[in-house]
Amino acid sequence: MKKQPLLTALCATVFASNAIAQPPCTAVSGPQTNALVELYTSEGCSSCPTADQWLTRLKAQGNQMGNIVPIALHVDYWDYIGWKDNFANPAFARRQREMAASGHARGVYTPQIAINGQDTRSWVSESRFKNEIASINRMPAKAEIRLAVSSPTAKSLQVSTNIKSAEAGPLVYYLALQENNLQSTVNAGENRGEILRHDYVVRQWLGPFKVGAEGKISASHEIQLQPVWKQRDLSVVAFVQSPATGEILQVLALGFCED
Repeated sequence: MKKQPLLTALCATVFASNAIAQPPCTAVSGPQTNALVELYTSEGCSSCPTADQWLTRLKAQGNQMGNIVPIALHVDYWDYIGWKDNFANPAFARRQREMAASGHARGVYTPQIAINGQDTRSWVSESRFKNEIASINRMPAKAEIRLAVSSPTAKSLQVSTNIKSAEAGPLVYYLALQENNLQSTVNAGENRGEILRHDYVVRQWLGPFKVGAEGKISASHEIQLQPVWKQRDLSVVAFVQSPATGEILQVLALGFCED
């Protein structure tokens, strides 16, 4: 695709020996920095399935790749060429443009990978990607995240967040609800006739929420669920970010618990 102009008990799905186990349905990030891997993708983009498949392989590789939290953000700006991506959200394209505007990318395109808020091409080389993740994982965490997920109802779930950081603010945090094991049959556009499979697809995006002036906040959030979403494949992601620099201070993911 061409560049666009300037965007089951405890199941902590961060591939993390670095996420410290807590009682069921809670998790706390560890002393080192986990890596947030953001994929900007679209079902209307002919070059995107390769990146989608790469993200899916991370699920199988697990700890071999280090402490990472992948998310897939489907953008909407390719919908005009014939296929509307049902996973797309204008908020994801805005986030992608903000990353570029902050100086962390020369532009926006698909597929695009950002690691801890920084555009990168390291994903095309397994060794480069591992080295980049390892470098992040060696860094002491600048924030601590604690997550607790209630037993979901058919319509919603409660997520409790507790965040602490010694970094000078302002800081914000985001919550995302993501789903694995998704599939689409594409009937138009550049991927016409293809069956596309996706993991880590963000279904709900909440934030930014301000962290307190002292670098601390405790809050509870209700996330609405849709009947078609498979609860066994859902997980919650939380990450802390500096809006001034775009730096990701810490990230953590937590899956739903069985009753």
